[in-house]
Amino acid sequence: MMRERFLTTLTRSAALAAALGVVLYLVLPRQVGGWWAFLDAFSLAFCFTFLGHYVEVILLMIPDIQVGLGRVVRLAGWFGGGVWVYEIGRRLWLLYGRSTLDLPPLVLGGVFFVVLELVVHAMLRAQGKPNFYTGSGGR
Repeated sequence: MMRERFLTTLTRSAALAAALGVVLYLVLPRQVGGWWAFLDAFSLAFCFTFLGHYVEVILLMIPDIQVGLGRVVRLAGWFGGGVWVYEIGRRLWLLYGRSTLDLPPLVLGGVFFVVLELVVHAMLRAQGKPNFYTGSGGR
């Protein structure tokens, strides 16, 4: 498996997190206004895009995860990884002095990450690149 440069991963993750952060900014409850609320949303989105990339990299190290029953294992790995990165995002919110009581439950972090990965892989498929749907490599 080819490893990409860290700066490439960081740049792509930040760009995706900025777009996803706008969506989260509009959906999640805000205790502060303006840029601070967007920073909170961006931080949460960045956890999913940046750390989520490494969840995918780790999953792709498992032999035969791209075919057959391995695809179910990959989906389960995405779910577990989504819960994990969402928890890290929630911890960041606590560090920012925000309450996590208004955030969705942890299990939705897993669901959100699975949906995010399926969307990203659908976009890769549309571009003719390796993706989850064709049973070939990840991002």
